[in-house]
Amino acid sequence: MGHVSEEQWFRTELTGRAVWKLLVKGLQLYLPGYTVTPGEVRVSARPAPFPVPVHVDGTGFGLQVRRERPRREPDREIFVRGEGGGVIGIAIAGPVAAVGSRVVDAGSLVRYARRLTYETLYDPEEADSAGPAVRAARSLQDVVFLDPENGFGLGVELDPATRVPVARLLVGLEPRAGNGGAAEKGGSVRVQAYPAAGLPAQAVRSHS
Repeated sequence: MGHVSEEQWFRTELTGRAVWKLLVKGLQLYLPGYTVTPGEVRVSARPAPFPVPVHVDGTGFGLQVRRERPRREPDREIFVRGEGGGVIGIAIAGPVAAVGSRVVDAGSLVRYARRLTYETLYDPEEADSAGPAVRAARSLQDVVFLDPENGFGLGVELDPATRVPVARLLVGLEPRAGNGGAAEKGGSVRVQAYPAAGLPAQAVRSHS
C-alpha cells in the first residue's frame, strides 16, 4: 500500500463532511458555473493571499472586513440532515456586511446564521412556528457564507460534542477572465481547509 500523506487523507475525508456538501450545494444554488473539487483544496492553517486580511486562531479562519450598511439581505437556504431532520445547515449568499461585525469568524458567523435561521422559519402570523424556529436555530451545525461581489466566503462547522464552532473552509471566488467581474457568470473556487479530525458522512437534503 502506497504512502498517503495527511493532506491527501484530509482531502478525501473532506468530501464526507457536511460543511463541504453545503459548500457544493451553495455554489449550485447561488453561483452556477463555479466549480470546486477536493483535489484542489489546500490544507493549511497558514492562509494564502486573499482579497481581505485573514487571521487564524483556535476557531479556524477569520476575516477582517469593512463595517458598512448592507445594501440588501442575503439569500439563504436551510438544509436538514440526520434522522428526523434534527441537524441544521444553512447556505447564505450576499454581502458579508450583513453579518454586522468587522471580524467575521466562526463565532460571529454562527450567531448571525442562527438569527437568520430563526427569522426564516418563524412566521409572526403563526404562533406555533416559534418553537420549531428556535429549535432549528439551536440545532445549527454547519454554515456556509458566500459573498460573490467581494469574492470570498467561509465554511463553519460546530463540534457535535463541544458545540464549539470552527471556520473550517476559507473560500476564494474568482470570476472567469473577460466576464467583466460578474461572479454570477461563472468562475473558479479556491478553497483552503483548516485541518482537523474527521466526522462521519451524512446525507443532506433541502428544507423548504
